[in-house]
Amino acid sequence: MQIDNIITEALVCVLLCICSIFDIRKKELPLLILITGFLTALGIEMWHICKGLETVSGIAESLLPGMFFLLLGFCTREKVGYGDGLMLIILGLFLGFFRCFLILCVGLIFSSVFALILLIFRKAGRNSRLPLIPFLTIGMGVSFFV
Repeated sequence: MQIDNIITEALVCVLLCICSIFDIRKKELPLLILITGFLTALGIEMWHICKGLETVSGIAESLLPGMFFLLLGFCTREKVGYGDGLMLIILGLFLGFFRCFLILCVGLIFSSVFALILLIFRKAGRNSRLPLIPFLTIGMGVSFFV
């Protein structure tokens, strides 16, 4: 594994852990952290374009999961938070489409199992809200091993 990949993975893990704490405690993500993560990811991608390691179409493709979640948040009147979509855009920029999609799928599976357990034990109702970012963090951990 190259050193820039290791640094990128570490940045993403730190970003996800910080955002997980905010998402669990306050049910919202700090805009400053999201903007910082986005600008950092964008800068890295611009560097990769200059070096010829990435194409503009590849970057546009990596934004698709996050854009879908932003659209989903708009259509459901924020039942899915905009912060989740923004975090997926940042993950897509840092890690690419397939890795972002893997993290999203694993996160959604874990959150579904957790929600089912809460429903079975009557700890949550039908309209309860779960933070998604901690499950994306779990998805990032699982993606290390896949």
